[in-house]
Amino acid sequence: MSRAQNKSELLEFGKYEFDRLCALIEQLTPHQRDKEYIFDNRTAKDIVAHVYAWQLLEINWYEQGMAGKKPAIPAPGYTFKDAPQLNEKLYQEYKSISWIELKKQLTDTHSRLMKTISHHSDNDLVTKKKYDWTGSTNMATYFAAALSSHYVWAIDLIRKHFKISLKKERP
Repeated sequence: MSRAQNKSELLEFGKYEFDRLCALIEQLTPHQRDKEYIFDNRTAKDIVAHVYAWQLLEINWYEQGMAGKKPAIPAPGYTFKDAPQLNEKLYQEYKSISWIELKKQLTDTHSRLMKTISHHSDNDLVTKKKYDWTGSTNMATYFAAALSSHYVWAIDLIRKHFKISLKKERP
């Protein structure tokens, strides 16, 4: 899958990959979802919680940035070089969330991000350096990373571990 390049693709790819992730997770037994390790000490639920946690970070970056503030990206005290340490912190923070609560919260953050995208023009989303908080890139890059790209990463990890086949092509 190519990365979304405009508003229409951000919305299309985001919805499509979210639906695929939800369909995949629904195929898993509670044991597969919550107990069986996919890699290291992470379960499918932990992978989904990781996506959710990064969506919360994205929402924070967006809200602070659009308010004229300079958000700490990826998080206060962390750089992208520190991503493994940040991911461990997020894992510890969200590992005890129930599947029911996680699914509800992920649906909420997904909807919030999709709604945010829908309120912007293509120009707002794809123009590099339009907003100080996005640095040398554009908002579309941030939204694609938080939505479709992260969903594809989670889908691939879970699907390959459990050897589950999913529809690959967008309609």
